[in-house]
Amino acid sequence: TGSLSALDAGAGAGTNGTLTLCTTSGVVDLFTALGGDPDPGGTWTAPGGAGCDATFDPATDPAGVYTYTVPCAPSPCTPPSATVTVTVNTPPNAGSSATTSVCSNAGAFDLFTRLGGTPDTGGAWTGPGAIPVPSTFTPGTSSPGVYTYTVLGVPPCASASATVTVTVVNAPDPGTGASFTVCSNATSFALSSRLGGTPQPGGTWVGPGGAHGPTFVPGTDVAGTYTYTVAGTAPCAAASASLVIAIQAAPNAGTNASTTVCSTDASFGLFSIL
Repeated sequence: TGSLSALDAGAGAGTNGTLTLCTTSGVVDLFTALGGDPDPGGTWTAPGGAGCDATFDPATDPAGVYTYTVPCAPSPCTPPSATVTVTVNTPPNAGSSATTSVCSNAGAFDLFTRLGGTPDTGGAWTGPGAIPVPSTFTPGTSSPGVYTYTVLGVPPCASASATVTVTVVNAPDPGTGASFTVCSNATSFALSSRLGGTPQPGGTWVGPGGAHGPTFVPGTDVAGTYTYTVAGTAPCAAASASLVIAIQAAPNAGTNASTTVCSTDASFGLFSIL
């Protein structure tokens, strides 16, 4: 009996330890986090003093100080104890990957707003080729492709990433409008030849009287606004440019004529002979 009491009095709970986990880590045996050479067979208490077992599940168990106590004898031996301070870190959330299609003439936007889910703020973006980029995408300037958002994790939680794949659709180009005057006896011309810029083919014309062909015939067509419209490919809207055409009446000299007069005739106005 004396030998047993001496053995119990020398029981040890090991030394204090720490344990840092991620909520996605697996179940851990708290006993393995104790330092020194703890004796088995002790009991565990959770933060707040409630009894618990040595199994810690970071997905459900609270973080805090867990105490391991080894019984000893005889009285008044104080049961030795040691603690394991558990820290549980939450893994980062980069949201969910998404795709978006924008028009080349659309306004700049924040890539972060195109992510799905509820991503954490404070991450970093890389663009095509893994080049660091700001979160702002400017259609017509920024390169289309895959943009990756990464949020660093606090160890042992791994970092998290999600992507936004951006497709840029070229906006339709109807050219630029103009205003000009033509003579009523001028030759016919293609309306598109009077547009500025680089209008793309395939559009439609509307004149003062409604739908109009691609050719303007002075002396037949009326003055007014002629609008050229090129359809857009979603998400681009259609685009238009207008020609404002004025018509100047050509001068009229009449037609040639001939007359025979006698040298003794009175003078007369030539205009009346035309």
